[in-house]
Amino acid sequence: MIKEMVGVVIPCHNNLDVLKHSIPSVYSDNYCVVLFDDGSNDGTEKWIKENFPKIHYLKGDGSNWWTGSLAKAIDFGMANKCNYIVSLNADVLISPKIVSTLIKCSKNNNDSIVASLVVDINDPIKVLWSGSRFKKIHKLLPVYASRYFIKPGVLIGNAPKTAYEVDEVHGRGVLIPSDIIRRIGNYDFKTFPHYGGDTDFSFRAKKIGIKMLIEPLCLAKVFAENTSLNKKEKVSFFGKLISIKNYLFKRKNGEAIFVWWKLYKKHLPLPYFFQSYLFVIILNIYRKLTK
Repeated sequence: MIKEMVGVVIPCHNNLDVLKHSIPSVYSDNYCVVLFDDGSNDGTEKWIKENFPKIHYLKGDGSNWWTGSLAKAIDFGMANKCNYIVSLNADVLISPKIVSTLIKCSKNNNDSIVASLVVDINDPIKVLWSGSRFKKIHKLLPVYASRYFIKPGVLIGNAPKTAYEVDEVHGRGVLIPSDIIRRIGNYDFKTFPHYGGDTDFSFRAKKIGIKMLIEPLCLAKVFAENTSLNKKEKVSFFGKLISIKNYLFKRKNGEAIFVWWKLYKKHLPLPYFFQSYLFVIILNIYRKLTK
């Protein structure tokens, strides 16, 4: 039986180039580090077993996608008596010291979910992701949408100095007390196989009064060129149309037409969900056309 109280869980698929940086940054013999490799063919298994043989390496067949890979890694940690789960993406660097700070913040706030402030590893003085608030876009409109707590690009020095509450956290350096997972269930990979699983988990937690905090003392550094957080390259009009098609229908790129429908239908009352769904789809299509 594994004795570690902290389970660090990492889903991956053909991410060896960034895993070579992220695994050494967080690895500790004091943690139960679980890597769920969903069908990689880039040498991930060989590298992990040669360099980090104590990591618990779980192998999928390529059908689990992000949410399924994360959920199964969490199941492993929960089955092995971990009191806390820290979820990471393969391209995220955090240190054991950050994990300790996340735990301290959680304990000081009634065992809340606590997430890191996200920065680009190549531009770490600016905020990349800061958590989201989910609220009406205007008091007179029946439309809800997620809003960044801090606009991306703001200098870290201008961010809050103490932990602050949000409505939504993602998978980049997030600490979850295991008791919360027992109360609300694991990530729903059947309904949200790739995108939307983290948002759904956040909304389920919020519904039963669980707080979610961002601890600005904890910086999760990401390789932003590998993530949807930082896609700013110029593309042709035809390329934008392809991007919109992929965003709406392709799982790897968001599958938005299905994900947002399921999220809003599940978590918003009837007078709001359809208008909110249309708003977020139209807004993101507009952003893709005008970037």
